[in-house]
Amino acid sequence: PMKDGVIADFEITETMLRYFIKKVKSYSWPGHTRVVVGIPSGITNVEKRAVLDAASQAGAKEVFLMEEPMAAAIGSGLPVTDPTGSMIVDIGGGTTEVAVIALGGIVVSRSMRIAGNEMDESILSHCRKNYNLLIGERTAESIKINIGSAYPAFNEEMEVRG
Repeated sequence: PMKDGVIADFEITETMLRYFIKKVKSYSWPGHTRVVVGIPSGITNVEKRAVLDAASQAGAKEVFLMEEPMAAAIGSGLPVTDPTGSMIVDIGGGTTEVAVIALGGIVVSRSMRIAGNEMDESILSHCRKNYNLLIGERTAESIKINIGSAYPAFNEEMEVRG
């Protein structure tokens, strides 16, 4: 239901969130349901409103939005409240987030709608054009995960069937 980090299908997103909320409530969660949703740092106010509305309509009583770079920094244990900046590069499926975090906030950030899905598509295209080999999305992702690298240290090889 999400594409490039934002809601592409509101109804399916709402259904997905309702499922997650129902699952949490099945553990007899006391009190009302509070939800934190990670959002790309570069989305518009309209896109933020869509996320808030989807979570509310799915049954959340309180909805908090957290920019994905901050969530990634906290999740990885970085000292987000220190005066020294920490840089986060979060490559997701639909967006890549780059941010510098210090003193409990995001100092500067950029969000690009080029990420893992685009890499997978490039691998599919490369195999088709250069090897006349048709592979699926799972195979392309497997290639990316197993031998992909930002540093061309040495020649990696992988046997692929299509």
